[in-house]
Amino acid sequence: MKLICMSFDGDFQRERPSFETEQEGWEYADDIGSRWFFYPFCFLVSESGKTIVDAPERLEWTIGKRVDTIARIFKSCSQLEEAEGMEVDPFVFLLDREWEHFYLHPVKVG
Repeated sequence: MKLICMSFDGDFQRERPSFETEQEGWEYADDIGSRWFFYPFCFLVSESGKTIVDAPERLEWTIGKRVDTIARIFKSCSQLEEAEGMEVDPFVFLLDREWEHFYLHPVKVG
């Protein structure tokens, strides 16, 4: 499995190493330094990088979903007026509240 780090607007970076276990992946995530500032949301993904296989607390709803779908949901939520200037924890609660709407009713984001 691999690790991706995602920004509020759904942009994401794939980290290079692969991991044998979830624990190895999360330990690596804990040590990635300043990337946390720009890409504060980390997910473990399949070897292909297309599907989320593990997620942090309150983002468990992302498990089993496609990375591109989750990126689209992040972008949609980040464009809500109330999301402007939000920090990580409030944004996670916003995602938790709104994800199903954007999942069932996708909007084109550009």
